[in-house]
Amino acid sequence: MNFYRTDLVLLFAFFISSFGVSQTKQITIVDEFTNEPIEGVHLLYTALEEGSYTNGDGVVNIIIRDKDLTISHLNYEDLTIISGEIESLDRIMLKPHNMELDEVVVNSFDLKKALQYVLDNYYNLYVDYSTEKECSFKETLIVDDSIHRLVLSELKIWTKDAGFNNRKLEKNIKLKLGTVSQNKNVPLDFDINEKGESNPESSGHIITKSLLLNSYLDIAISGFLRYSGNIEETVETSSPDIIVVSYTTDWKNVNEIANRTKGKFIFDKKTKAIIEFVKEIELRNDVKKKTSTFSNKEYQYETKSQLISYNFAKKVDEKYSLSRFSIEADVLLSLENDTYNTYFKNELFVLKETKRRRLDTNGLVDLEQPIYKMLPSNTINSNAIVLTAKEKAFLESKD
Repeated sequence: MNFYRTDLVLLFAFFISSFGVSQTKQITIVDEFTNEPIEGVHLLYTALEEGSYTNGDGVVNIIIRDKDLTISHLNYEDLTIISGEIESLDRIMLKPHNMELDEVVVNSFDLKKALQYVLDNYYNLYVDYSTEKECSFKETLIVDDSIHRLVLSELKIWTKDAGFNNRKLEKNIKLKLGTVSQNKNVPLDFDINEKGESNPESSGHIITKSLLLNSYLDIAISGFLRYSGNIEETVETSSPDIIVVSYTTDWKNVNEIANRTKGKFIFDKKTKAIIEFVKEIELRNDVKKKTSTFSNKEYQYETKSQLISYNFAKKVDEKYSLSRFSIEADVLLSLENDTYNTYFKNELFVLKETKRRRLDTNGLVDLEQPIYKMLPSNTINSNAIVLTAKEKAFLESKD
């Protein structure tokens, strides 16, 4: 299935779960006023360019270092934990930003002009040198609100710089898989042959090459600027540090498939860099029909939407670099009288980044293959990204 540079393929795999608990400091981060957990909080040892993110329960594992720790989220005021204090903290409260509309910004802001500025000054804003990113890769498949696959693996990504620049992907980026922390898949009871056997490969994935290609911000900006239709843009809020701009395009029809895009850009006021970008593509009538090679039965899947999000963090040299990236897809899967609401999500969390001119080519993965097909057999209890209570319950179930 090809849609807007993200390929979602209905292929299948069976996994065995292996997990444990790592020896790191676990902290819960909540809203100061509501006491609700905050997802996506970035904890970063700026001097080391090393950190992690909170999960959906507001929980994070962080290695204790002899350095100051910065805690940040775009909706909250930054907080710095002085070296030596982190060991005594189990719960941290963040204060929401006092965000409001700035009439001057509202009346003067031009989204396309702001995006063109980012492209024209791309390497003044984002890293212009080769780096190696130590990441956690998380893959989730949810069917009818129940988790069916959960993979958490370490990987290393080497990039020539922050821009794609129309180079071949293989020249621009290289990927190495590390150890597996969590790995469990429960196949759908979906594809059954004449013997009554269920296809053990009844789930799906997002292709690795497509995942990595979409991680480049300059590609996304260029695509947005080439759009020739009407765009409704709104300056939602403004603070002394950031500007939040939402947008929605008109519906367009291509080969009887209707689509529109909506989302938001968050700009840093001082540098004018994009520090967060969310893009959701809604689709109508994007239906594909296939025949299963396992059961010879016809089935169809309809892509309802896909969502791509980018988060950037400022490095020691003041340039921005990708710190978190995700692709999500909602797909309606149908065979005979059964219909499944399926939700795919692939996430990359950058835990550490260092300058590196080149990457050892031993063990590089084939970008044409899905990550689940290339997972190493060894497992380790790293758990850099903490699992939510719902995810832990899935791993502990006997399915």
